[in-house]
Amino acid sequence: MQTLAALDDEIVVHLPVRRVWELLTDWSAAPAWLPGIEEMHVNGPSGPGQELAYSSGGHARRYTLATLDAEHGLTMVSGSADDEVRVEYGYLLVPDGAWTRVSLRVAVRVHETLAEEGLGLATALADAEAGQLESLRDYAERAS
Repeated sequence: MQTLAALDDEIVVHLPVRRVWELLTDWSAAPAWLPGIEEMHVNGPSGPGQELAYSSGGHARRYTLATLDAEHGLTMVSGSADDEVRVEYGYLLVPDGAWTRVSLRVAVRVHETLAEEGLGLATALADAEAGQLESLRDYAERAS
């Protein structure tokens, strides 16, 4: 497998880590800040392996939580470790005084034979997700 970085972004949210974490992991509110998400529902217990079922563009899709470290970070993935294409979204929350620094890393993991397609997907994801953290910050600061 080859890993292609699609996006590395960071922003300061003017709220404490605990509140940002609550809003980030309120999956039913994801459509308010996640681009293209029309609705999201949680399946299974909280923690790694939990499924986040969502609709986007009228299609049913899912993420799976690969990691979950309360008030610190999480990784959600589309696809499994066995798939030829897998998209990973990693969020990291770090206290910055009274505020929270939120980092997002989006990566595409592809089988070597799909490197060209993976590059195209990484570019498309970079464009689609470029404003995600700004949307999260705006949503979080309005919701506080």
